[in-house]
Parts: sequence; C-alpha cells; structure tokens
Amino acid sequence: MRFHTRLRRSPLINIVSLVDILCIVLIFFVVTTTFRREQPQIKLDLPASTQAKPAQQSTPEIITVAQDEKIYIGEKPISGPDLAAYLKKKMAADPSAKFALKASKKAPFQAIVQVMDATTAAGITELPTWTEENAAAAPASPSQP
Repeated sequence: MRFHTRLRRSPLINIVSLVDILCIVLIFFVVTTTFRREQPQIKLDLPASTQAKPAQQSTPEIITVAQDEKIYIGEKPISGPDLAAYLKKKMAADPSAKFALKASKKAPFQAIVQVMDATTAAGITELPTWTEENAAAAPASPSQP
C-alpha cells in the first residue's frame, strides 16, 4: 500500500492587512491627540478683573513673576538684571516678538516694576498682563432713583 505524502507548506501570515490596521490606529491617535502649550509648573494666584478679555494676537512669550519675587521666562528662571539683556537680544533678533506679564497677586510690586522697566529698556511698548476672568463680578452701574 502506497501512501501519498503531502508536501508541507510553511504557514503564511498576511502582513498587509496588519499594516493597514496599524496605519489606521496611528492616524486615529494623531488626529485625536490634543496639543497643549506648555505652562510653567509655577502655581500662581492671578488677580481678578471685570474688564479682562482674551488676547487676540499671536501667542506671546510669558514673563512670570512669582510671589517669592522670582522671575521666569517660560519655565526658565532669570534674574532681574539679566532680564533686560535677554529682552534686548530677543527684540534685536525678532522685532515682532510679543511678551506678556503673568504675575501673582501676592508678588511684590517692586518685582513687577523691575519687569516693566526691563521691557521698556528693551523697547517693548506693549506688555499685556494676565488676569483671571471673574464672571460673578459685574461692572458697577450707577443706581437710578
């Protein structure tokens, strides 16, 4: 009796469909990811303002003044005297550079004035400040009899 032996083929895995699924999952994650601007790890208690409005211009570089008189540009700490030199260098490199001041309401006023002096020395004419929007406080209106 003669038995027929079948030749064994090596098993094939169709990788094309796996690559398609991987690409679809990758596209899904890229599309659904939210990109956030990095905020410094400094906890600030911002002052409230009834007239606060969101900024309508390009994203400025943030100058932060903490309540312990430390000054930061982004997340990088900088001393008061070095701030003017840094700002002059940035303005020389890019005259359209924008800066904004974000100071804690418990920050000493001297540190805030020091930042304002440095921006003026660097030729920065506008220095918007960050405030916390206070929706509960409405502007006072004169009472009518």
